[in-house]
Amino acid sequence: MSDSIPKSPLHAEAEHVGRWRDLKFGLMMHWGLYSVAGGVWKDEKIPGYNEQIMHRARIPWPEYESLTEGFTANEWDPDYITELAEAAGMNYVVLTAKHHDGFNLWHTRLSDFNVVDATPAGRDVTRLLADACVRRKLHLGLYYSLIDWHYPGALPMSNHNSDAVSPALEAYTAGQLRELLTGYGPLCEIWFDMGKPTLEQSQAFADLVHELQPECMVSGRIWNGQDDFMECGDNEVPEIWVEGPWESSSSIFHDTWGYRSWQEREDVEGKVREKIRELAMVVARGGNYLLNIGPRGDGSIVDFDADVLRGIGRWVKANKRAIFHSTPLPHLNLEYGYATRTPGHIHLFVTAPPTDGLLRIPGWVTSCPTARVASTTLDCAVSDGSVVITLPGHAVDPNLTVVTVAHDGDHPFIPEKAIRLSSGHSASLPAAANLAWHRIVGNDYYSLRKYVATREWLLWPSAAGTWQLVARRSSGGKVAGFVLTVGDRSVPFIFPESDRPQEQACICIACQAGQPLTVQLSAIIPHAELADQGLTLELIPATSNQG
Repeated sequence: MSDSIPKSPLHAEAEHVGRWRDLKFGLMMHWGLYSVAGGVWKDEKIPGYNEQIMHRARIPWPEYESLTEGFTANEWDPDYITELAEAAGMNYVVLTAKHHDGFNLWHTRLSDFNVVDATPAGRDVTRLLADACVRRKLHLGLYYSLIDWHYPGALPMSNHNSDAVSPALEAYTAGQLRELLTGYGPLCEIWFDMGKPTLEQSQAFADLVHELQPECMVSGRIWNGQDDFMECGDNEVPEIWVEGPWESSSSIFHDTWGYRSWQEREDVEGKVREKIRELAMVVARGGNYLLNIGPRGDGSIVDFDADVLRGIGRWVKANKRAIFHSTPLPHLNLEYGYATRTPGHIHLFVTAPPTDGLLRIPGWVTSCPTARVASTTLDCAVSDGSVVITLPGHAVDPNLTVVTVAHDGDHPFIPEKAIRLSSGHSASLPAAANLAWHRIVGNDYYSLRKYVATREWLLWPSAAGTWQLVARRSSGGKVAGFVLTVGDRSVPFIFPESDRPQEQACICIACQAGQPLTVQLSAIIPHAELADQGLTLELIPATSNQG
């Protein structure tokens, strides 16, 4: 058996990472020169992402730069914006400090193509937002594009958003990052986007962020595995389980991130419902949800967007306990929705109310709980090992019903796929009973992919005892290294190259009756894909005591 190594990334988490994950819900704003155009060029409606209208409409630079004349920011009211964010239940705000067009929303010293020097606004709007966030006690993050269509040292604009970062642009980027990270107070995250930096460039940018603000989180679009949190694809709400800290960013209308004057805005209630469900799904999967709006060119917020934010906020206020400071329940599979937990409570998100109005939580092992929807107490009973909650029609929320179940004990139910251990008996850890934790990686946006990084089993012992975990490889093969993590212990093991079946005793697991324990398997190379390698795991009793 190999010596223990530090906890796996799934277990080891710095305090500031935990604080970032506790933010849960934030506001993103795409605002820039493209907002003046509003998705229209020469009386033509331009489809696609309107923050990229220069590229999509093939606008020559002299014409595009004329948009600076209309960027007045007369209606830019950071106090109103932060008030809206707070009303929505949000904890952080992310502004596009620089998008692909290279226009800078702060008073950078490295280019006169900025809001102060090039527009009638004449004000550092990023500074104004930063100050408003302080007053409202919200966290501030900044978006920064790794491509730049304006900077003369960058590559020419291409037909995609994965341009390499030239040496000149690398130096310019580093200088601008230094300004943003030293001039606008503590930042919760830098939301890098697009480009195709080398590994060395990604590492250099991430290192600079950590040097200047050690607690500022670096987004997955720094690429090349140098991130602090993984970023999903645009408008993606993943249905897989994602390992480690991650964020899902979704625009209020998925067709564009920047302001579109001709966008149809007709159903506030429907949009509120859509975004509440996105928020709840992301939080229940353990991620942060960042909802984007696009202010107009003058800085004003579209009334429809404001109404949607307030509508979300009313739901969040009523159900904040299920969202904030909650943790997921990855081993609880529910046909009618999903769940989070807080101490002594399970929060059921009922996305599809059963036709019989009965919500079931299988494998219940403690006393009958109580259940509520808002101020309504629901009938609750234990039958055939399941909690059965009666959900009357008047208790159903058209946006998303949340049922809070108050229970005794730390472990009120045994998940269906838990591995039950009994004294003197062996147990296999089959693939069908594990939970797959994924990572989202790429060297640029177009190479984004998901892979299984960790497989997890939940052990449920009926009696105290010790089991030896044995790993077997049935058909031999090339050298393969793995890490087993049990609770807070991590142990590596390696199978050498062989053409014969192999077996290793990896780790002894001491269990207490009724105290669940997780076993995780990952590749020995951090964050690497977990290949199958014909591996099987078995728990063999070493000693057992009735308890």
